[in-house]
Amino acid sequence: MKKVAICICNYNKQDMIGQCLQAVSEQVFKDFDVYVCDNHSTDDSVSAIKKFITENPQINTKLLVTDENLGGAGGFDTALRAALDADETYEYLMCVDNDCMLDEKCIGVLAGHLDNDPESGMAAAKIYFLDNPDLIQCYGLDISYELCGTVSPYFGQIEDGSSPAMVYSDAAPACALMVRTSLVKQIGLLPEENYIYWDDTTWCYRVRQAGFKVANVGAAMALHGLGQRAEVKNTFGTYYAWRNQIRYFLKTTPDDIFSEVAIRILTDVYLEAVSDYDSGKPEKCAAVMAALDDAIHGVTGKARDGIIGPVTVSGQEVAYTTVDSLPEKYQAGAEIFVYTHYELFLHGRSLQ
Repeated sequence: MKKVAICICNYNKQDMIGQCLQAVSEQVFKDFDVYVCDNHSTDDSVSAIKKFITENPQINTKLLVTDENLGGAGGFDTALRAALDADETYEYLMCVDNDCMLDEKCIGVLAGHLDNDPESGMAAAKIYFLDNPDLIQCYGLDISYELCGTVSPYFGQIEDGSSPAMVYSDAAPACALMVRTSLVKQIGLLPEENYIYWDDTTWCYRVRQAGFKVANVGAAMALHGLGQRAEVKNTFGTYYAWRNQIRYFLKTTPDDIFSEVAIRILTDVYLEAVSDYDSGKPEKCAAVMAALDDAIHGVTGKARDGIIGPVTVSGQEVAYTTVDSLPEKYQAGAEIFVYTHYELFLHGRSLQ
């Protein structure tokens, strides 16, 4: 009987999935099986995964290939479900991104933490930048209802040994994240309705709602690619990040501050849309508005046709961060926009 199931979601990373799997194979801790979901890759990823399986027969590795791209949440859940349905009864499940390289002690340290800390429902690795290993990428995420987003307290800090050995946080990224199997059976898998982005944050919220903590363990280290985000080339990231961020705050915001949060989000949407428009990127402007509309009307899953597409290459980048920074012709529109969408936003809360 193996203790841990390592679940990896891969999409079009033939140049990295082999390295990811190799790092898993070099773990000091050996009490695990591996489940790899290839999320309908169009490159040669499947061949790279099969090559690893052939060359590493000592590791029980199962390859699952989907018939379509199910998004990050759907890809991970395909692997997680396979682990849950296996003859083995794993004590822990671990999500690993295909561009994440685990330190050789990572899996053992995370499993050891969960063994010894019954308050922790999840344990996450301390993540460093793959292309700059001296800089911390993520060591816990906290939710800010004032900013209507996440705060990464250690992001970009040089590793000088001064950070705590372990920190509890509101959330942690799923790139190197271990969870108790018993807890997953209670709260469910990653929310596939998100498709991608904010799925891990929402999962962590469910962990905390169930009375457990999200731990980040400094001795469990990993390098993570965090490549250039897709919205540079198309509206993929723009739409999914905005839609799922809005949905998160619609669902989780306490009643006593909901009005302020609603106004902040609607203002931020307006600022983003105007910034995109004045940057000569009308496609991003439309994607932001589609994200808001879908979030408040309960539209989830994969984006409807016509939303995801290429972004106009523009030589200018305009960013308005406050209403006062807007050109005068747009300032009155901000108040009108918030006023006309506020009741819809309240309706959206009832659909979560």
